[in-house]
Amino acid sequence: FKICGAIGQICSTGKKSPNVSDLTIGVGGTNQWRLGAIDTNSTVAFYFDIVNQNPISEHAPVYLQFQTRYLHASGQYRTRVTTIQRKFSLPENFRELAYGFDQEAATVLMSRYAVFRAGTGEEVLDILRWLDRMLIKLVARFANYKKDDPGSFKLSKEFSLYPQFMYHLRRSQFLQTFNESPDES
Repeated sequence: FKICGAIGQICSTGKKSPNVSDLTIGVGGTNQWRLGAIDTNSTVAFYFDIVNQNPISEHAPVYLQFQTRYLHASGQYRTRVTTIQRKFSLPENFRELAYGFDQEAATVLMSRYAVFRAGTGEEVLDILRWLDRMLIKLVARFANYKKDDPGSFKLSKEFSLYPQFMYHLRRSQFLQTFNESPDES
């Protein structure tokens, strides 16, 4: 895995290392960020790139580690380490990938990235087209359907709400700010 970037109330420290991806999403080009403050309501979305230089066997454990260094109220610096372990699944194993899909988390990550892109001045129509392409790719890979038979289309329960979430995101005021003054959007 390589880190593509993060989106949240953060700024980059500019620290580069071999685990930083060339693909940038949000505040990228680094593996270290600063937050002005952190509490139980703080959220940061991290985006990763899977670069498979060495073949990984299916079900092999994959570990991600986050280190948080902060100034405690006592005046001491503390380091908290969080390690996350997941089993690796091959891209061809659609059933296992579907089983591990969290449609609410995917919606949040796609929403944060779309809003970030809109905030950088990218055209909203381009962002909407990108959201449509991502949804079409997901549905083409994981839906069951017969060609030229719309009645045969079926998504498994792991994906059933995701298209609705994307539909409402496309029409939300997060992306569509037509006929609003800048202070209303």
